[in-house]
Formats: sequence, C-alpha cells, structure tokens
Amino acid sequence: MSAVRLERRSSAWVFVVALAGLGVLAGCSASDSPHEEPHGSDGGTRPGDGGTQDAGTGSNDGGTQDGGTQPTDGGTQSPDAGSPSFTWGQGTDTGTLAGDVWTPGRDGTGLVNQVSWAIVPKGRWVEVSGTPITQLEAELKAAIPGYRDLGSQGLSGVINAFSGIALDVPNARWWAFGGGHNDSSNNGLYRFDMSSMRWSIEKLPDNPANWPSDAYGNTLSVYLPAADYIRKNPDSDVYPDEFFDADRPAASTRNPVARHTYNGLVYNPDLNEVAFGVRRMWRYSLDTRTWKRHNPFDTPGSKYDGATGYGGAAGWTFWDEVKRQYLFGPTENYNYSQWWSFDIDDQTWKWEVITPPAWAFAQMVKVKRKLVSFPLPGGADRHTFPPQLIAYNLDTTQWEFYPLDHGLELARCFKGDFEGQIMAYVAPLNRYIAAFRYDKDGDGTFEYRTYVIDATASTLREAPEYEVGAFGGWHDLVKNRFFYLATHDALVLVRKGEENLRVFKLP
Repeated sequence: MSAVRLERRSSAWVFVVALAGLGVLAGCSASDSPHEEPHGSDGGTRPGDGGTQDAGTGSNDGGTQDGGTQPTDGGTQSPDAGSPSFTWGQGTDTGTLAGDVWTPGRDGTGLVNQVSWAIVPKGRWVEVSGTPITQLEAELKAAIPGYRDLGSQGLSGVINAFSGIALDVPNARWWAFGGGHNDSSNNGLYRFDMSSMRWSIEKLPDNPANWPSDAYGNTLSVYLPAADYIRKNPDSDVYPDEFFDADRPAASTRNPVARHTYNGLVYNPDLNEVAFGVRRMWRYSLDTRTWKRHNPFDTPGSKYDGATGYGGAAGWTFWDEVKRQYLFGPTENYNYSQWWSFDIDDQTWKWEVITPPAWAFAQMVKVKRKLVSFPLPGGADRHTFPPQLIAYNLDTTQWEFYPLDHGLELARCFKGDFEGQIMAYVAPLNRYIAAFRYDKDGDGTFEYRTYVIDATASTLREAPEYEVGAFGGWHDLVKNRFFYLATHDALVLVRKGEENLRVFKLP
C-alpha cells in the first residue's frame, strides 16, 4: 500500500510541476420500483449538518443548446430504470465452468446464451474467461499500424491508472477512458458489453506517430504543443489537456489527452453520451461519435485555478436528471474545493457547495435523489468514526449524516492515505456492500474486509460471504468499478485491465 501511495503522490507532484510554468493546476438511473432511502435515527437532516446550495454566478457558454429525450435518470451505480433493453442469446451452447472460471457459450450473433449464464453458480465469485481489456491489443494495432503506447502499462493502464468507468445499468455495459501520467498515453474510449462479455473499441486513440518527439514532459496528461500555444495566446480556449498542435494538422484533433479519470466518468442516458469533469468538462456523443469540450465558467485554459475547483485532478461526475445538470467535484486527493455544475439547457455554470468539511477518498453512489458516500471508518479524516453514511440530497441541497451500529475499534482502523474504499448499492437487498482495510486480528496487517451496510437498520456487519480473496482480493484502485447489475442479478468487479472480469450471482 505504501508503494502505491508513493507512486500516486509522485505522479501528482510531477503533474503540478509540469503545469507550474503555465499558472494552472489540472486539477444511475433512478428506480421505478420502491426502495428505502438512507435514514438516520432522526429520520432526516440534523440541524447544522447541511449547508445551503451556493447559487454562484452563471455565464453563457456560447454554444448551442443540447437536445435529448425527456429525463429518465443517469449516473453511477443507481437502481435500474424500467425494463432494461439487455438481451440474452437463445442458443444452446452452455460453455464451460472449470473451477471458478466460466467460459461463456454464445449464439451465432455473439450474444451470451441464457442457458450458459444458468450454469454460473450463485453465492461465489467467478471469473469470466477472455475478458481483459488487453484482448483488444491486436485489433488496436491492426486499426493503427505501428501503434505504440508511450506509457509503462500499455492498454491495461486505461483501467489501472486511477480510473473508473461510465456505467449504463439497463443495457449492462460500460465505458473506460483513462491512462495518464506515466501509465498510458492511450486516449481511446473502450466499451464492455455484458451481452457479449467482450470489450470493443468505441473510439480509437490518437496516433502517437503524429506527435513530435517532445510531445510530453514528465507526464502523459499534458500535451506540450498545446501548452506552448496558450503561453503565446493566453485568451484562446486551448488547454494542455487536448491535442491541439498549431504546427502539425494531423496531430491537432482536439481530442482529450489520456488522464486518470478517478470516479469522474459517467454515462448520460438522456443525451446518450459519456462525460467527465476531470480538469475541463468533456462529453463524447455516442450518436455523432465526437468529443465536445467545455471551459468551466468560460475561462480560457491558461486562467484556470485548480485550488478553487474546476473539477480538480481527482473528481467525481454525476448527471442530475431532474435539474438536467452535470455535477463535478474534487472529492479525492484531499482537495476540499467547491463542486461546480453545468446546466445543459441554459448552458450556465454555477458553484455548488457539496463537499463536506472532512471527506476524502470516500466511495459514493447515486441512489434516487441522493449521493450516498461511505468514508473510511476512523481514517485520516475527522468525523469518520463511528462509521457512517453521508448523503447529499440533490433536491434539498442538504447533507444528511447516518451513524451506523458497528463492532469496530477506533485503534484498529487504518489511518493512512487510502484509495481503496469500495461500495456498491444492491437494490433488491436494499443494502450496500463495502470493503475497506481494518486490523481485526490486531496484528497490524490492516487487511481488506468486506461488510454489509443496512441503511434502514443503521447497521454495519462483516460479510465474508462476499469476499473476493480467491482472485487476489479487493484492489486499492478499483474506484467505481464495483457495482450491481439487475440484468444478471449479480455483483460485478472490474479489478484490473489485464485480468478477467469477476461476477457474483446473488443467492
């Protein structure tokens, strides 16, 4: 763990140094079926716990108004909306199950057969054969002859480099966009479909053959020709998180460069797009197959100030289907600056008071109209012991705190930096599954342990039945790549880019 944190802090410091000369710092669908909201003993927000929404000042983006269907809901790890359009194959090939490795059987169109899923056992974790993202290496190099990743991890770095996913729950699919720092220069967008149990290339990455030899400095997240351009043109809308190159037209695609996306990637079903707010706001339309960039508060890139927000380098992104706004916030990296929002309809930006006074590296999921988080119990932050759920109500803009009955000892809680907090909401159970480090045996190992949170009963209990120890255990950089899918009535874990997918069918 210490080695992981050292690498994390080092890469972040290099990134800050790389931008210092520029004067910049780079930083869900609601259920139609009833389920309980998190609630505390007082049944609501306690006096003094919540702040009011900062109205802020908005300005016109100058762009055209985005179209879309009527709001349904979207975001990260929330209950499914209506009947999902996911489809099973109806062939007879059952595939195989060898120990804890399942090889799916598919029909003639490539869909996983329903009879094949039926042989997957319930109540234990199973690997899905042939599902690492690295399976796309040959296809990627065939599409871009001579393609090479400048990072140390290659294609697996798209997943492993402190990045999450954008989850489309009803259709049981998700997208990955990541890399960055020294891990990967690959800025492609990749999709995984549970219907076929395979990765595919949604959008090819930019071709490094078009870049100059000195395209990057100490980080793969800052394109130096773009940085050089904004030094000379400080009022332009160019920013070094994009491939802008005044001297090389082939390189000047204006696509976003690779970066750690943390928990900042989201799928928006209302607009059928993938978006993130890590540094600037970027949106990829799955209809037009193009990226669109937005400068927060209409400020030129050279005038950003990460200390006051703008998503930061380690942020969250959520889609509010009622207000039709994107919410972006730096809830990691110990950055407590304000969140900001972007209204799709009137194209305005606002500051939002969302981050509570002491909260870093907590995992968070969207459940109906609340963003529900679970900070590491007794961690480095204040106010995280006893264990509690902390929810932000999107309608009231108030914080709600829900202490949990538990059997933990403060002295055995992990106090160091920790990015491995894991939590998913399981709608049919109305429970949260969480995992974190805790020294239960008192031997100083602070091993991962898995728990169930019952928000209705306000309890936290150890749940070894959900452990993934057979597959190397939980992983410190999973981010939001652990979730529940109603289409399969299963928990899903995207642990590492070079590893198979893990699934856990509920008993």
